[in-house]
Amino acid sequence: MYRSTIQTLTTIFTVMAMAISGYGQNAIYTFTFDSDLEGWTTTGISDTDAVWVWAPNGDAGTGAFNSGQTPINSPSGGGALLFDSDGLDNGGDPANQGGGPAVSPQTGEILSPSLDFTGQDNVILGFNQFYRYFAKSGDDFTTPASSVEVSNDGGTTWTSFLINEDIAANAQTRTNDRIAIDISDIAANQADVLIKFVWEGDYYFWLIDDVNVYDSRGVDFAVLDFTNIDNFETPDFALFTDSIDLEMMVVNNSDMDVMDSIMFLARVLTIDAGDLVFSDTGWIEGMAMGDTVIWDFDRHWVPTEATREAHFLAYNVRYMGDTTPEIITPDDNVDFNAFDIRDLSFRKVPPSNRTQGYNFGGMEYDVANYFSLPESVVEPVVLDKISFRVCEGQDPIVGKTVVGFVIELPDTATVLKGTLLNGETDLIGLDASVGFDQLLDGDQVIGIGSYLFSAGDDASQCAEFFIDTITNLDGDPASIFMNPGGKYMVGIRFGVTASDLFIGTNEDYKLWQLSTIISTPRDASTGWGIVVDYQENAADIGVELAMSTAVDENPLPENSVLIYPNPASDVVRIDVDFESATDLNIMIADALGKIVAMKPAKNVTSEQFIHDMTRFPSGNYIVRVATKQGTKTEHIVVTH
Repeated sequence: MYRSTIQTLTTIFTVMAMAISGYGQNAIYTFTFDSDLEGWTTTGISDTDAVWVWAPNGDAGTGAFNSGQTPINSPSGGGALLFDSDGLDNGGDPANQGGGPAVSPQTGEILSPSLDFTGQDNVILGFNQFYRYFAKSGDDFTTPASSVEVSNDGGTTWTSFLINEDIAANAQTRTNDRIAIDISDIAANQADVLIKFVWEGDYYFWLIDDVNVYDSRGVDFAVLDFTNIDNFETPDFALFTDSIDLEMMVVNNSDMDVMDSIMFLARVLTIDAGDLVFSDTGWIEGMAMGDTVIWDFDRHWVPTEATREAHFLAYNVRYMGDTTPEIITPDDNVDFNAFDIRDLSFRKVPPSNRTQGYNFGGMEYDVANYFSLPESVVEPVVLDKISFRVCEGQDPIVGKTVVGFVIELPDTATVLKGTLLNGETDLIGLDASVGFDQLLDGDQVIGIGSYLFSAGDDASQCAEFFIDTITNLDGDPASIFMNPGGKYMVGIRFGVTASDLFIGTNEDYKLWQLSTIISTPRDASTGWGIVVDYQENAADIGVELAMSTAVDENPLPENSVLIYPNPASDVVRIDVDFESATDLNIMIADALGKIVAMKPAKNVTSEQFIHDMTRFPSGNYIVRVATKQGTKTEHIVVTH
């Protein structure tokens, strides 16, 4: 069985949550579980030991795969209700699966005291949760392990509400997830109502806190979806000339039409300092109950001044009427994604510190990610390495080999534009019926390499590896280029002997458009399947780039570029003087051609650029100014 441990980005974003205004609701009952179960009773169904417990610190228990897990991030903090499927099955020992006090899958429930809703026409149940599951049972990986049941006749009959149907196997909610359920049809004007939380599943846990019952839903907006940067890691020169369309999808879950102004907000911020890089707002007057709105912001983000550091792209919806905070589900009024602007790497998802991935049950498979260079990049760059993350399968990893490949898509391939959240995001021009082997025969595979796992390689908890040598199909060590405007699929073939390995993923990272394609060449269909569950199944595959050449094959005019001093100590100065406005890239590489810095600039005629060299060690460097008209390259010595 494939297990996972947990880590999320949620707590990083806590400081950015914004209060959302709305009409007030009255809490009829409140349970914070600060000191005990507060009158709730627990029963083991599958086993007498398969019971909910009170977790005094609100954490996920003692399971081998969730020990020390981040606690539930509920408003009251402190204690919480916990069903610890992981710990019940293994007792905290990863070698003891099935040897714990209650073997998985388990069924256990926790029951509220009797609740009186006489005189209440509307009854809304709200609670905070932190939930992760592996499966409902050994062969059911789609039905959630979590449900809420409500009775109005003292427990004789029950109405069930499935929770977390959107959480895939081996995935989890956020630590501060808030759920609201309208139970009025069962509970309104009833004097003896019981509520119970039921776990019925196979690993990992369900934490519940701050159970409230309200007399109305009130104002309740939610951010359903939003556009994001295409990759978690993107080189700065591939972003500087881009124009990023920001859109968000919002639903009005309120039990009323909202008549006042509603504000939509998009922001780009640096993570470390919290500096605001970009923001835009939009407004609508009123929104009917149940309506969904896609807001396409007027301004695109053009990151001409973005720096090489980690960023947040955050979206908020705010109701600008009353001043009473929304209390039913305030956490879903804001959503976000992190991304990283780098020097010379593309990566689809951030590395995960927990074991997660997928394979095809021992069947050979190919998996590839989509990357592209904007046409504004002035010269090709070398695809130097392929990075990939794998998790060990049933057999030892040593001795297995995987093959890396680079597919150049035809010029007709394009990503649709428009209102992107309407679904206009697919890659067209890709013949999905043509698999890797056929592309190999058709000369669309331009680069290939391999990685042999050797002694010392450990992927028991997933690990990152690199294919360092990529050649053409003849085995020649000629450079494999990514060209301006080019579109590529970079992937890994898991052949028969390596088919038990799992390609690594990061299920906590949101992707919103085409990312990964998959092929299983030995089944009835040899073509590609485009991954549609982007958040769950995007492969952790990336590329590292290098300078294309250190020789000026088409030199710029003699006096148009001056690079000095040489030798240099603290700075290198680059003076440019062109006859007309020119787009350029300035690249600094080490003696082996590995780019250590790159700066693009647009519409330059006469200007001086200064590069700080104190952040690099003493040694030999290559400084190159590249334009579409030609290049100027100097080899310089840096001494400190």
